Order: sequence, then C-alpha cells, then structure tokens
Amino acid sequence: MYAVISDIHGNLEALEAVLRDVPDEVETVYCLGDIIGYGASPNECCDLVREAGMPSISGNHDLAVTDLSTNLAWFNPIAAAAVEWTREQLTEENARFLRGLSRMMQKEGALFVHGSVRDPDEYIINTASASENLAILREQYPNVRVCFFGHTHVKAVAPSPNGPATGSRSLDLGEGGPYLVNPGSVGQPRDGDTFASYVVAEDAREGTRVAYRFVEYDVEKAQARIRAAGLPGMLADRLAHGR
Repeated sequence: MYAVISDIHGNLEALEAVLRDVPDEVETVYCLGDIIGYGASPNECCDLVREAGMPSISGNHDLAVTDLSTNLAWFNPIAAAAVEWTREQLTEENARFLRGLSRMMQKEGALFVHGSVRDPDEYIINTASASENLAILREQYPNVRVCFFGHTHVKAVAPSPNGPATGSRSLDLGEGGPYLVNPGSVGQPRDGDTFASYVVAEDAREGTRVAYRFVEYDVEKAQARIRAAGLPGMLADRLAHGR
C-alpha cells in the first residue's frame, strides 16, 4: 500500500495534518511536486518531505524558485511574487534537494508526473487533454495501470471507472484502464473544498484500488503565517474558499 500527495505549496499545517492521517499500512508516500510556492513554510515542508524519505518529483514552482533563469512572465503577478519571496527564504540545502528531483518517476504498474504524461507543465483540465494523455500511456507505457498527476489542484479520475467499490471515495481501477488519477492538493485546493486531500493506493492482480482521503487542518494558522510573511493577501484568503 502506498500514498500519493501533490501540490503542498509551502503549507506546513496541511502537510503535517496529512502525514498524521496516513494509515500505518502505507509503506511509501510519493510526492508529485510543487512542495513549495504560495505558502509561508517552504523550508519546513522541504524538511518534512526529505525526513520522511518521500520519493518526489519536481513541480513548476520548485523549478522556478531554484532556477534563477526562469522567466517569471509565465506566472501571474501573485505567483511571481511568491516565487521571489520563496527564493529569498529557501536554504541552500533545500534548494539543492529540489534541484536534484526528476520530473517523472515510475514504479511497477504506476507512473508519477506533475502535469501530464507528455509535458510536466501541462494542465489536464478537460476530456480532450485527458484522452490524449491516456493514448500516450497506452502506447509508451503499456504496463502502467495508473498515472498519478497533479498541477491542477483539482481531484479527478479519467476515465470514470465503472463503479466505485465502497462509495464515492474509493475506486477499483481494474478493467478499462489505464487511468489518470489526480489526488488533489495538500496545500492549496482549487475545487471548492477547504480540506487537504490525497490518495491511498493498493495494487492487486486485477488492478489498483484507490481511496481518496480528506483531511481537515488549521486553515487560520496557515493564513496567519502567509499574512505575517508579507505574501500577497489573496494567497491566504483563498485557503478559506478552496479556490
């Protein structure tokens, strides 16, 4: 059994709550990137990910903060301000850690990407992009049953499986795959939910069973950190709305 988290974005309160929630049966927690950016605790989040020994990949914010040649014009003004603030705060040890991350990783039956199979910075936001990436999975990764992706901060599964195993939070991904699974965001959800979300997965001979887990955390404390750091106020405000 393993867990998959994504898009922590420097939110220490959310990350700590998720790690406390991870079941004892979970052997490995995989991280899909964007450990930093937006939130006020980049070093603390990097430290937790490193200390937990999480296999991790790099997200676009991880790259933007550690690669000073990154053109911040690709980011909206609030995101760019957060990148610049995080650059000033990040320790060299954590910068080296982030620079050493790959953009994709794979285990038996599963692929882990930040944005998509074909482009680590692509947003899978509609049926067309999902279908195109599923076609690439079938052609280039025939042994992959599930590709976990992040970047959008929105929980999603494609294609929709033919029947949840035990309610809407648990899915049996067997026949009809491969599947794309977005665990949602730990630190900055954008699907209208204020809780941190992640998934727990268990491989079986016939497929993979994936269960979403929703975790309440101290949103007000995370907001207070952001405001005290002098980051744009919108980054604090949005945590209360999940947008």
